Amino acid sequence: MLAAVLDGYRGARLERALTQGADRVADSAGASNGLWGRGPQLFTLDGIPAQGKTTAQVDAALRAEVARIARDGISQAELARVKTQWVASEVYRLDSLFSQARALGANWALGFPLDAGQRLVAMLRQVSAAQVQAVAARYFGDDQLTVATLVPQPMDAGKPKARSSAAGLRH
Repeated sequence: MLAAVLDGYRGARLERALTQGADRVADSAGASNGLWGRGPQLFTLDGIPAQGKTTAQVDAALRAEVARIARDGISQAELARVKTQWVASEVYRLDSLFSQARALGANWALGFPLDAGQRLVAMLRQVSAAQVQAVAARYFGDDQLTVATLVPQPMDAGKPKARSSAAGLRH
């Protein structure tokens, strides 16, 4: 739910705070988490600095948004919007037979019950704004933080550019 509050819809918190307005620091910003799987999962915040901004400024802005939720919480309207969108996406995802088979196969491979998706939606409907705030406060300290900066390498002028058939894929 925290990832969805930060980046789950057009105009979500990260987009508004980091990529819009006169004091924008990023061209893009996002939040994601490893929802399905066994054991600990990653929660990722990412951003691409805007022209003239630094990765340190983006890092500080990302941290500030999570800290704001930890301090001030989220509104009931914001939570309701995220829940509605999440439930709708789960329902629409099952409109195709391929998606249904994929969900069943993923549940089987992970050792989850076949109705794990429906159980997740039921649990998400019960999440409160106070729980989202508590998660932001508890799990987002520097003691569990890893920061990485990807720095582009200069192109070798004598070497042709490699062609990739997987361009645009994100993990």
